[in-house]
Order: sequence, then structure tokens, then C-alpha cells
Amino acid sequence: MRHTNRMLTAMRTLAVCVALLPSGLAAQESARQRAERALPPRVFEELAELARRSSAGGIPEEPLFGKALEGVAKRVPPDRLLPAVRSYAERLGDARSALGTGAGVSLLVAGADALQRGVPADALRALDSERARSPMAVLVLAELVEAGVSTDRALAMLREAMALRARDEQILDIPARVRRLIRDGRAPHDAAERVRRTLGRDPGRRIGPPVPPGSEPVRDVRRVSGR
Repeated sequence: MRHTNRMLTAMRTLAVCVALLPSGLAAQESARQRAERALPPRVFEELAELARRSSAGGIPEEPLFGKALEGVAKRVPPDRLLPAVRSYAERLGDARSALGTGAGVSLLVAGADALQRGVPADALRALDSERARSPMAVLVLAELVEAGVSTDRALAMLREAMALRARDEQILDIPARVRRLIRDGRAPHDAAERVRRTLGRDPGRRIGPPVPPGSEPVRDVRRVSGR
């Protein structure tokens, strides 16, 4: 069960960036080229103009075409598809404002996803380390907030996990652990606090880098052998 939840959370990370990745026979095509083939000419022209204006403002165009392709796959009518992409472009712009002009495409995509799921822009601005300003950290923040954990508590949990040098897979597992406790009847605040208290002492979860060879505690061989 734990492994399944961890995998589901990790797959959500991939889903955040799926619009950026070519696939199958279209591996040599950009999202723009695929969108041009998939959309009616008028819709594509309007989309291309939106992408041009967004790109001039520092917003990458590839996620916009990816979002349009997502709409095509879901059979969204053209009259609803373009407004959805415009809203997405606005969220990407808000994410860029919050995360800084140096944010990469995958981080902006994660930030836009987080904003849609209820994470305030100020919370993205509060991510104050290189590791915290990563798609993984933004995803975990969004998962916790969407589960009902307050933004401040979610940020504090992220900071504590990173201070303890938790591995990425451990951090990705935090929302799944919180959600399990919520399903068992715990309030989100209480569930988050219970998970937070186990970050550094959960059995079977090694926090921090491996112990260098030769630095393990020295045992008294006589006591071990019973002499």
C-alpha cells in the first residue's frame, strides 16, 4: 500500500510535466507542430498568437501547445479550449512572477499547477532554497494544500524534511501518508503534525547521507560474544 501511494504521487509529478514531453511516433515533433496538425487552422492561429505574446513576456510557449493538445485528447470543444489555454498562460505568468525569471519550464509548469490547486502565490515565493524551488517540492506543497493542510504548515513540513536531508522519494511520500491518516479520520492539521513528528525517526527510513565506512559505532566484541 505504501509503495502504491508513493508511485501514484511520483506519477503526479510526471503528469505535471507531461505536456512538455513528446511521445510515440511524434517523438521528433514539438508540441507546436503536433498542435498544428491536431487543431482547426483558425484555432491554431489564435493559439499561436497567444503563444507569441506570452513568449514575449517571458512565458515559454511549449506548455501552452501542450495544454491545447491535452484538451484535444479530452475532446474539449474549440470554443472552450482557447479560454482554458489563456487561463493557463495567466497561471504560468503568475508562477513566473512568484518563482522568479530564472525558473525553468518544468518548475513553471509545476507552479501553475499548484496555483490552480489552491496554493497562494506568496507560498511559492516563500520557497527559499534551491531544493525547495524544484518541481518536486512545489508538487508536494500542492498535494498537502489540496488535502486540507494549511499553507504555513505545509511549508514548515517541507523545510523540516529538507533540513533533515530526506531523500526525494521520502518527501514525495509525505502527502500520501497525510492522506492516509485523513482517510482514517484524522483532521488535516493533526495528520500533518503526526507525519511531521516522524520525519526524522520513522522506522526503516534513513534520513541524511549514508554513514561513511569505518565511522559506525564500535561495539564491545566481548559483550557480543558473551565473554
